[in-house]
Amino acid sequence: MNRRLVLTSLFLGAFILRFMFLGYSDYQGDEIKALYYPKEASSVQFFLDQRKGPAQFLVTGILKFASDDYHNRLLVRLPFAIAGFLAVVVFYYLVKELFSERVAIYATLFFATNGFLIAFSRLVQYQSLVIFFGLLATYLSVRYVKSGKFHFLVLAGISWSGAMLAHYDGIFFAPMLITPLAVKVLSGLKARNYLPARQVGTALLMVVLITGIFYIPFVLNLSQSTADYWTGRITGEISSKISSSRHIFSVYQPIYVIHAYTLLGLVGIILVMIVTVNKLVNFKLNGIIKLFPFIPDIIAFHIPFSVVDFAALLLWFFIPFLFLELIVSIPGTHIYSYIIPLTVLIGFALFHIEFIAYKINKYLHALYMVLVLLFALFLFLQSFYVFVDHIPEYPWSEKKFLVWTLPKPAQVFHLSLFGFPYYRHWDEVSEFVNTKSYSDYYTTNERVTISRYYINLIKDGNKAGYFIHIIDPQSFIPTTENAAIIDFVAVNDPVKTFYNRSKAVTKIYIVQRP
Repeated sequence: MNRRLVLTSLFLGAFILRFMFLGYSDYQGDEIKALYYPKEASSVQFFLDQRKGPAQFLVTGILKFASDDYHNRLLVRLPFAIAGFLAVVVFYYLVKELFSERVAIYATLFFATNGFLIAFSRLVQYQSLVIFFGLLATYLSVRYVKSGKFHFLVLAGISWSGAMLAHYDGIFFAPMLITPLAVKVLSGLKARNYLPARQVGTALLMVVLITGIFYIPFVLNLSQSTADYWTGRITGEISSKISSSRHIFSVYQPIYVIHAYTLLGLVGIILVMIVTVNKLVNFKLNGIIKLFPFIPDIIAFHIPFSVVDFAALLLWFFIPFLFLELIVSIPGTHIYSYIIPLTVLIGFALFHIEFIAYKINKYLHALYMVLVLLFALFLFLQSFYVFVDHIPEYPWSEKKFLVWTLPKPAQVFHLSLFGFPYYRHWDEVSEFVNTKSYSDYYTTNERVTISRYYINLIKDGNKAGYFIHIIDPQSFIPTTENAAIIDFVAVNDPVKTFYNRSKAVTKIYIVQRP
């Protein structure tokens, strides 16, 4: 492979998926919750009242004035998209530093095209900050372990603090961060070298102090609603719908991709376990080796590696996986915490499959590389159709993708959907409704978090003068449940209709009450 061409293609593809048409969509429910709108004079109390760290609100608070009270969606989303793109770059160099360049290329292919990670980069919310700062902290800690230069450790501590101040998900980077550091400290103590212990202890104390500035008063002022929300996520009581990580993964990456992740992830886990066990206890697979003579080369890995890194990688995957899938009833999109290390395991699997093909003969190796290239193109195109192309807008409506149809998600499942294309002209709706004086009331079939942000009136279906009918809404509710409004709409025309190209997407009715 031409290294420069491959890296350029990877990073360019990641850039397109994260930045193209970034300002297209109206603000969506979870984006609105990330905007800095303190209701009281005390902004400190605003931060303490949230269910997560302050980082996303600090970013949006700075941009509030630069974007004319958040009217410029592109500008407000831009810092999060930049963080999402830089995370791809840092991820590549991290995996390259830990294992090898080819493993890094394969892993970055999946990281750059992963639906969750693209969606996080295309909206105003904390995830891209967590991922970028968490990966940067991990990379810097690896550089410290290999070089012993203290400034890398200091920067790693600052970065990890930034990740956890964005969200508690930042703690899931701990296995990959702390395991190599712990081994370095223990090795130093064994050799009577106490410098690593002092340096690592200082860095950890710095992390505790930085994060404690927020989280100590946050815990002391923990609201009952936040505690109930956390409890509800663990027990599942906050939703009557089915929670399925498999289903939500398939919504963000609809066609076949989950099978590739599952199969290649299992292969990667098995291979990493073989390498780790072999290194630790000198394990030999004599019977299998006789059948497959290339097995010793796989076990040897034939490139420099540290068994500590492989053990840390397994912990990085299994700790969030077991916690989110066995303890938390509704993990939602937080499963990205174990999908990130899973992409590394997939990279490891693909590298070894290539190695096996190369060992057998050059024609099989050439065929393998062609198949990888085609699959990479498939991954890119699928994510492009899902998150960038918006005619029509998946998943709010079905959409054709090559020879397949991307289906609307099943409503029996608990869904956390954001980052997808969604444009219903809410700014224009807001201007039309808020500047008219026909009524003080409105209703809509869209999610209340969206309408409440754009409409200054009181939402009440029984008193509504305005009915804002959204076609293909995020609520997946086709129309209002108010019988009087349904009867009125059936025989009356809207006073205003908004179109995406030739398709009507929003209709405003002024309801005449008897």
